[in-house]
Amino acid sequence: MDNKALDLIGLTGCLYRCAQTYFDRELKKFDLSMATYPYLLSLSKYEGINQNEISRKLYVDKSMSAKSIKKLINLGYVTKKEDKEDARAYKLYLTDKAKDIIPEILEIRNKWIDILSQGSNDEKIEASIDFLWKALGNGKDELSH
Repeated sequence: MDNKALDLIGLTGCLYRCAQTYFDRELKKFDLSMATYPYLLSLSKYEGINQNEISRKLYVDKSMSAKSIKKLINLGYVTKKEDKEDARAYKLYLTDKAKDIIPEILEIRNKWIDILSQGSNDEKIEASIDFLWKALGNGKDELSH
């Protein structure tokens, strides 16, 4: 295996930690973190989905979603209402408090994208994204055995 391919593990881990530091710092004023803000953005697009659906959309396990959603409810950003079709499930909704900060969260996220993509053209970015989706699929396939 090529040494550059071996760098993939280290580079993706390092990039994740950089992103975590950036988002945790920028979102601190809202008491949010890299672990919680994606739920708000997902709910802004798919308001009224349940916890299982949001877990699938964010590629996280159900226990991670439960912890993050509980925190967002306690912070006053999310409410849950019983699903009339399935009494065991709850539909999730953003509060006005959350809706008010969504534009700033999007601005913070877009700034990070700009930082990461400096010096790269659209072709390189698209090729990288295609590769990472393929790598993710391969990893998920391996874990499902």
